Amino acid sequence: MEDKELITNATQLLSELNKSLQSCKQGRADDIRLQELLNTTL
Repeated sequence: MEDKELITNATQLLSELNKSLQSCKQGRADDIRLQELLNTTL
């Protein structure tokens, strides 16, 4: 895989993780921190 392909795949997976987190978020400190990290990464 080329770098561009890897970045595209990683971005897609992070977006899916972000959506999953939004649907089951419980408002714990860990959830909030993970959300902040995902937003920063994306």
